[in-house]
Amino acid sequence: MTARSLELASYQFFPQGNREKILLEENAEGVWFDFQQADPTDKLYIQLFDQGFQYPPSKLYRADAAFEQADVITITCELEANQSCDIQIFKMQYGQKKRMHSETEWLTLDGPTTCSLQLKRIKGADYFKIAFKFLLEGDMRVRLTALHVNRLVPIKQEESYHVI
Repeated sequence: MTARSLELASYQFFPQGNREKILLEENAEGVWFDFQQADPTDKLYIQLFDQGFQYPPSKLYRADAAFEQADVITITCELEANQSCDIQIFKMQYGQKKRMHSETEWLTLDGPTTCSLQLKRIKGADYFKIAFKFLLEGDMRVRLTALHVNRLVPIKQEESYHVI
């Protein structure tokens, strides 16, 4: 297994949907997402890495977003919100040009929350992305304080043989 912490930096996160209602700020305590005047019909997405949901990350992010030799990727992050909020999490896998697979999970933020996501690589997938859809009303502040990616690489089975 190879483990790597992704540098927490606001340039890795991209608002999607109603972008005018999402502000990103980075400081020593993490990356802050400020949601402003949200209503239940808003599409408030924060995506790790760039490009639209249909496309893999750009070349700028492909080293961090690559499966490499891994069959399974585990993403762990620490989120904290100033009020309770439901989040729909999208786990997406990509080939070289388009999205190949997507699945979702749900998480409720209520104070400091550890989020652990697992992506089992599908055949032909080269890259991954995650996106958080925040379901909330009014103003809210969410802080991301840690982000780790672990790649589980399978051990190759060696053939056994007998010497006579």
